[in-house]
Amino acid sequence: MTADPTAPGEAGPPTGPATLPEPAFPAEEYAQRLFTARAAMERRGFDALLVTAPEDVHYLCGLDHQGHFALTALLVPLYGRPVLIERAMETPTALAQIHGVAHHGYDDATDPAEALLEALTPLLPDAPVVGYQAASLSLPPTAWDRLRTAAGIRWTDCQDLLGGQRAVHTPREIARIREAARLSDTAMAAGLAAARAGAGEHEIAAAVYAAMLTAGGDLPAFAPLVRDTGRLDREHLTWSRRRLGPGDGVFLELSAARGRYHAPLARLRPGPGAGRAAETARAAMDALCAALRPGATAEEVFHTWRAVIETATGEPYARHHCGYLVGIGFPPGWMGGTRTLRPGNTMELRAGMTFHIQSWLLDTPLGTYAFSDTALVTEDACEVLTRTPHPE
Repeated sequence: MTADPTAPGEAGPPTGPATLPEPAFPAEEYAQRLFTARAAMERRGFDALLVTAPEDVHYLCGLDHQGHFALTALLVPLYGRPVLIERAMETPTALAQIHGVAHHGYDDATDPAEALLEALTPLLPDAPVVGYQAASLSLPPTAWDRLRTAAGIRWTDCQDLLGGQRAVHTPREIARIREAARLSDTAMAAGLAAARAGAGEHEIAAAVYAAMLTAGGDLPAFAPLVRDTGRLDREHLTWSRRRLGPGDGVFLELSAARGRYHAPLARLRPGPGAGRAAETARAAMDALCAALRPGATAEEVFHTWRAVIETATGEPYARHHCGYLVGIGFPPGWMGGTRTLRPGNTMELRAGMTFHIQSWLLDTPLGTYAFSDTALVTEDACEVLTRTPHPE
């Protein structure tokens, strides 16, 4: 299989209703992604893929809407044109966005699994092997129960095939993530400025959204997290109507989006007594960044980070991870996968990966402190893309 080389330039600006809406990439970007996916399919003996994770559907054809609450799937045969299967009412949106893909809409009286099989069967040879994404949140058990009993098809989990490919970003994707990082910094600055005594957490969140969207951000995959530091350990709790009191610490975690590309960061405005914890968290992050380079493994990075904390505290420190891959994100999260910097993960880092890197100290002898940034793995090091100063 041979692909044409492509230049890293961007598509031109929209000029009318028939033009692909920005921030879609040029058609050759999608052609290269499909070529790479099919080369991996061929090596692993797949005749087709059933792609249901919204991030991977978007990655391969550019579909970007909020209709994934209904079964939406991209069927990718080893040879021939891929087919997007979704509700018929989404047809105008899909036709304005997708690249090199046929469209098959099903009406609301049709079983989506039957629509999938109707579109899939003509694409397959005899006794086909079809990859499916077993961990996808967007493949309902009712649909899977019907698909797995279809005669003659051997289903095989292909979850890692596209996840590994999507983890390494192209120059065009990195440009999107850089723009998301700039927007995240803008939103964080607004949130921190609003986080003063008497402000409600909901008002801080409103300031974050206003700055993010006014500056040109798109719909993020996850709401900003805003809470006082007394509830820092409630890690996915966002704003309430509580108002900050004098001396209260506040924690903000957010990500802006450019297209579907995210660049999260978190900052903590500490209350009294956080100085030693803050110093240690920042030293641990410096060590993490020094370790975040091509050839290192995810668990090596984690152990490097944790060692700084354990040396400073003089005791073991338990934490589930110190970061995870980011890029394309759809609700309910900006992670777009589960590849984390954690013990036991031997994933090798490669240039072009971006991580949401985190340095959290919770209830240590030094106190409590937490912050995070988005970092790009470069050819020989890492580059931190979010640049918000640490509040004092």
